[in-house]
Amino acid sequence: MTLNNLNKQIDIQLKKLGGDAALMIKFLNTKEEIKVNQEFQFWAASVIKIPISCEFFRQVNEGKIKPETKTKIKAENRVEGSGVFKLLNKDDEFTYLDLVTLMLDISDNAGTNEIVDIIGWENVEKYMHQLGLLNTTFRHKMMIKAGRGPNFTTAQDITMLLEKLYNNEIPGATQILTILKQQQDRRRIPLLLPNDIEISNKTGSLEKAVHDAGIIYTKNPFIFVFLSDDQEDKILTNEVLSNCAKLCFDYSIS
Repeated sequence: MTLNNLNKQIDIQLKKLGGDAALMIKFLNTKEEIKVNQEFQFWAASVIKIPISCEFFRQVNEGKIKPETKTKIKAENRVEGSGVFKLLNKDDEFTYLDLVTLMLDISDNAGTNEIVDIIGWENVEKYMHQLGLLNTTFRHKMMIKAGRGPNFTTAQDITMLLEKLYNNEIPGATQILTILKQQQDRRRIPLLLPNDIEISNKTGSLEKAVHDAGIIYTKNPFIFVFLSDDQEDKILTNEVLSNCAKLCFDYSIS
């Protein structure tokens, strides 16, 4: 398969969708790229947890916080949505690293919110802008609207961040990607790929949004970022996302 053929096959998949979608793929050895609406801003949903983890490890690297420090999760942070911390005893203590690990692996919202309090919400967006992710905003915690505006990102920004992680250009890169390899939601990028293929990915979901962003480690490893909105048929959207990931996988090993 040529890159042109891959482009055509992906276009066929994306045309099945209603609503909006963006896709950016970057093959890291050959530097080939596929871009579809890559600069279009979408609600970030839980994909924003990758930037949050980057700011966490930046502060660890600067000695501002220690990952082994323990904390309780405040009542205000025990929000609905994904995760287990909201179900546990209010007096239980967890290390900061525990919170970050479950933030990434099971998309735990309560753990995310506690980490945001620890690192400061405003520092996440500031760090992303320093890294060049100029269309990424972080204004509120998970499931808590603060009147400061939305959490936005683009496929291009997340691709840039994942490439920096892959190249070990930012603090904590190896730890973040290792944690993401333990991702428990296997319904999107990994769905049609062989079970022995390593993948570092983070999903995101809203009522009409289906996201997944990650690195797939083949002989020509590639970054795959899919963002969407206004999707009335999320089953179809998941299917299209997984089909596109499989097409890219097949190309990467050809």
